[in-house]
Amino acid sequence: MLFMQKKNLVCILFVFSMCYADFLALDMVEKEEPPPFFVYGVNYAGRIFAGGIDNFVGANARLRINKNWALGAKADVDFSRGGFVAGAFGHYLLTKELFKENAENFMHLGLDFIKIDDRQSPLISIGYGRDMLPWKKSPFGFRVIGRLEYTPVAHIFTRTSKGIFGLETTTFANTDFAIEVGVFMYE
Repeated sequence: MLFMQKKNLVCILFVFSMCYADFLALDMVEKEEPPPFFVYGVNYAGRIFAGGIDNFVGANARLRINKNWALGAKADVDFSRGGFVAGAFGHYLLTKELFKENAENFMHLGLDFIKIDDRQSPLISIGYGRDMLPWKKSPFGFRVIGRLEYTPVAHIFTRTSKGIFGLETTTFANTDFAIEVGVFMYE
C-alpha cells in the first residue's frame, strides 16, 4: 500500500513538472543578423511591348552599401530574337530586414544599354520588387520585380505582324513593361 502511494505521488509530481517545465518553448533571444552584403543570382525577364512579349534570361549581382541602399549590375540575353541588355541598377531597401521578416521590399532604379535587332539605345527603368526567403535562414531566395522601362531613341521596340488581309504591319514602341522573376543566393 505504501508502495502504491509513493508511486502515485511520483506520477503526480512528474505530471506537474512536465506541465510547468515549458520544455518546448525556449526563451532564448535569437541574435539578429544583418542583411546579406553580397547577393547574386539568375533571372527570367519578360518584356511586354508593341502587343507581344520578348523572353530574356540573365544573371545579376547586388552589393549592399549601407542599410538602405544597394548597387548592382546585370546582363540579360534575348532568346526571342537577337539582342541583349546590360547595365547597372540601384535598390532603395524599404524594409531592411530580410532575415527577420523572410522578405524585403525595394524600389528599383536602373540605367541599362539595350540592343535588339541591330537597334541600340540606353534604357531607363523604374520599378518595385520583393526578395523572399522560403524559410528562415534559407541559403537561397526568390526575387520578383515589376519595371516600367523607357528608351530615349525612337523605335527600339518593334513588332511585325500580318494583318487581316495578309499585309505586314509594324508596331513601334519606346516603352515596355518588364516582369522579372529569379532565384538569388547570398554570402
